[in-house]
Amino acid sequence: MPNAPLSIWVDASDFAVGGALAQFHDNVWQPLAFLSMKLSASQKNWSTYDRELLAIYTMVKRFRHMLEGREFVICTDQKPLIYAFQQKADKCSPRQLRHLDFISQFSTNIQHVPGTQNLVADALSRIEIDSISQASCLDYKDIAAAQLVDEELNSWKPTQHL
Repeated sequence: MPNAPLSIWVDASDFAVGGALAQFHDNVWQPLAFLSMKLSASQKNWSTYDRELLAIYTMVKRFRHMLEGREFVICTDQKPLIYAFQQKADKCSPRQLRHLDFISQFSTNIQHVPGTQNLVADALSRIEIDSISQASCLDYKDIAAAQLVDEELNSWKPTQHL
């Protein structure tokens, strides 16, 4: 829905950030996109505030094509972030200023949600992946042969032929 309200839900753990882009449709938030990113060695040393800010920055940057020109809410369980745009610039690090400056081009509406309501982003920030596994090559002839003898699949085939 092009005019449905949007929201970004973010969370950060000790080793990753995660988030979900959602759209309010039919009285429920429906997911549009997900993101999970492993933190670098130096990012793992950042404060919780900085990791959560990175999660917001990463989500906005990754999905900016869906957010440009749209109003949206940023939802986080990091309560201090709701005041991020009201603090004095001299209280921020240069990195925080860069992240806040970029985010402010799209939205300054950050709302606190309890962690119990931020389950999707929380789960995405806790995925621990050391490597990406890829399925072995598929043998399409074997798949086709298995489909011919699969009872459940054959029960769905129409009985009439044109």
